[in-house]
Amino acid sequence: MKFLCLALLMLTTTWSLAAARKNDDDLTQALAAQRKSQIKNISYLLHFDLQKKEDEYKGRSILTIDLNRTDLPLSLDFVNNKILSLKVNGQELKKYPSRKGSLEIPAKHLKSKSEIEISYTGAYSKNSGGFLKSTDPEDGSEYVYTDFEPYSAHSLFPSFDQPDLKATFKVSVNAPKDWKVIQNELIDSTKTDGDFTLTTFKTTPLISTYLFFLGAGPFVEWTEMAGDIPMYLYARKTLEKYVDVQAIFKTTRIGLKFFTEYFNTPYPFSKYGQLFIPEFAWGGMENPGAVTLNEKNIFRGPVAISTYEKRDNLILHEMAHMWFGDLVTMEWWNDLWLNESFATYLASIAQDRALNSKGTWLSFFGSKTWGYWQDQLVTTHPIETDVPDVRTAKGNFDGITYAKGAAALKQLHFFVGEKGFKEGLQNYFKTFAFKNTQRKDFINAIAVASKTDLTDWTQKWLQTAGPNQVTTEFTCEAGKIKNFAVVQTPSTSNTLSPHRTKLGLFAASESKLKELQTVDVVYSEAVTPVTEVIGDQCPDFILPNVGDQDYALFTLDPVSLTKTKLAITTIPDPLSRMMVWSILSEMVRNQKLKARDYIEMAMTGLEVEENDFLLGNLLGRHSTLRNQYFLYLNNAERAELAEKFEATLFARVLTAKPESSLQMNFFDFYVSIVQSPKGVSSLGEFLLTSNQPKGITLDQDRRWSILNTMAANGAEVSQNLIGEELKRDPSTMGKRMAYGARAAYPDLKSKQAYWKEFFGMEKLPFSNFKEAASRFHGPNHEKLSQSFAQDFFKKVLTTDWKKHDDDVEIYFEQVFPSQLCNQDILKLSQSAFKKARNLTSLARRSWSEAQDELNRCVKVRSQGLKLSQSL
Repeated sequence: MKFLCLALLMLTTTWSLAAARKNDDDLTQALAAQRKSQIKNISYLLHFDLQKKEDEYKGRSILTIDLNRTDLPLSLDFVNNKILSLKVNGQELKKYPSRKGSLEIPAKHLKSKSEIEISYTGAYSKNSGGFLKSTDPEDGSEYVYTDFEPYSAHSLFPSFDQPDLKATFKVSVNAPKDWKVIQNELIDSTKTDGDFTLTTFKTTPLISTYLFFLGAGPFVEWTEMAGDIPMYLYARKTLEKYVDVQAIFKTTRIGLKFFTEYFNTPYPFSKYGQLFIPEFAWGGMENPGAVTLNEKNIFRGPVAISTYEKRDNLILHEMAHMWFGDLVTMEWWNDLWLNESFATYLASIAQDRALNSKGTWLSFFGSKTWGYWQDQLVTTHPIETDVPDVRTAKGNFDGITYAKGAAALKQLHFFVGEKGFKEGLQNYFKTFAFKNTQRKDFINAIAVASKTDLTDWTQKWLQTAGPNQVTTEFTCEAGKIKNFAVVQTPSTSNTLSPHRTKLGLFAASESKLKELQTVDVVYSEAVTPVTEVIGDQCPDFILPNVGDQDYALFTLDPVSLTKTKLAITTIPDPLSRMMVWSILSEMVRNQKLKARDYIEMAMTGLEVEENDFLLGNLLGRHSTLRNQYFLYLNNAERAELAEKFEATLFARVLTAKPESSLQMNFFDFYVSIVQSPKGVSSLGEFLLTSNQPKGITLDQDRRWSILNTMAANGAEVSQNLIGEELKRDPSTMGKRMAYGARAAYPDLKSKQAYWKEFFGMEKLPFSNFKEAASRFHGPNHEKLSQSFAQDFFKKVLTTDWKKHDDDVEIYFEQVFPSQLCNQDILKLSQSAFKKARNLTSLARRSWSEAQDELNRCVKVRSQGLKLSQSL
């Protein structure tokens, strides 16, 4: 009787989960778990009809499944224009429950072995994900492609769209005969009939739905071999002349060899394809056999060596996913870090060891600062975190999942050693190939191989939020160390974590810092004495975490703070110098150093810095230095420093070796921060004459960068020049850059027109919205931004955020009036936030983060503590 009651309870609970699905294109973890217990042995037979100049396509899907239970309805994820027919086990269904994002097969139609056949029409997505279409404005060619992570496969075909229901896919596509059709697998056969070619692909191995790929269009194709692995590369016809094919294939070939050997696991798929995709929202996507890459990685002119290396890292990151994520996939999105953290860290290992890159660990540390930033927000979360639904998962593609998770893996690698780490990975792939895993499976593999109990490490590194704050304390007597300790402050989870790090001790000598010794330290308590240095020479500067094996918010002790200018200019190791730069910027964020003092120190450092890779990270696209210059300095402070800052940078442009990476790094950063009338005038001169610095090539991308800066600073001539430049560059990139440049121009009437488009009924193309929003609020035009502030908070209270999963971050990271940085705007935001009843979990998180950063900005501007003049 007890067993019967329990069974009835389970049945009722399971039924209620199925019945409780809302009219919302979302999937809960509870429903995913119920479906996993219900379904197995899934195969998809998919056919698509694609035509030119059509906004719709046709599809036919046959799903073959085994069911553990047939007494429950079957929930199927699907977004479509119109279902033409639905058959279950040969029987046509005319009536069935349906809702936004899903439909339901009644239990009475199900068998233990069931076949579901659906014919339908679909529309191309206007979001950043799904099945998308892009028309090349230069030649009118159309390109279609998919981007499904985490939850968009069901926008192309009916599916069980969750990572732990892996399936095989057999695909055929009828498309215009001049289009190349690309899928995860190799082509099995082709048959041309008139203007169309039917392309049939081989059956895929077991993969998750979010990894499915389909692309088509008049792509240019290149092929080579990497041993016995076919390599493919694709790009649009109009970009063919810019694609450095051999460099990309070289990195790919080296990477495949390295990972195959390091993991002791063969490449698990039939080919390795890479496609440069137009208007792609992200950097890359790891579709097995058909990796997609952002077209920004096709360079239309000379770029710094650090930019080439970042592309290499992207290629290796997506390649590492072939094992981490594709071969072995997390069970649910709470273990997303099992994909992204590993790909981030293992890409760096491959770049360092196989490509012999000199900038690998500088770039790794540069990305790690993203994790430090994210980990200090009010929305910080553990690396392994609760994800109740896929909408929540969309917000977790963040600095913790990527950067902090990768830093934790680097610490784990250092903690258990090379042998245990490497053997653990190899055993993990051998055990779980083409399966799904949880965190415990991976940790157990490393623990067994390294003979290390990782229970405490797991709890304190993966299941707690916030960084520990770490510094050193010491005293000296008669020039010798008397006492020395590492001091650790609990994280926001009130946790003291186990760490292993290295401390660098330096002495000041003849206006330089000279290394005295490096000390290996293991610490886990609030205070850890370091007795081995007692009696050694007293240091003038201590750098925590030399070599960057640890993850914590490191701060400098009071003695070391007096030598920071020497540190950023004379420490020989560039990674150590970069870590000092990062410590100083964190001190600004935490109100321990005035932003103005930091910028002035930066000018001193930039006068002498020579390392291309350090500069590529410090001055690159995600430059913290630039962000703090424009956000944390008020207008008056920035105006006082602008000419000197610009002159410092331009002097380096003129004295650097012509055409060198050093020169390009300084020139590109100079263009991005110019605001003085003299500087804006010089940019106009560069653009309109041939009077550029010797060695600088004004390729199309640099021309747009110059125009954007001129427009943002209100140069009237820029408005005509934008139109002229668009004639010169009518490409997809050109149209997007022109749209963004016009949004940057400080004119109220123009901005009002853009504002209507941001919040209009017709959804803007994602790439255009992202570009324009990023330039809308100019740091030197606060009055213009102020005129939109009240309306912003009115609109976000009435927006249906369920329709904006893909662009919610744009609204709260870019359209949100953060540049105003004052108490009035903060109070306005806080008041509106309390009233909000329309927020999804994703919108609530994004708004919370924007408000938190605004609060921090207000504190930085008003409460920064000025350090002594000895700095």
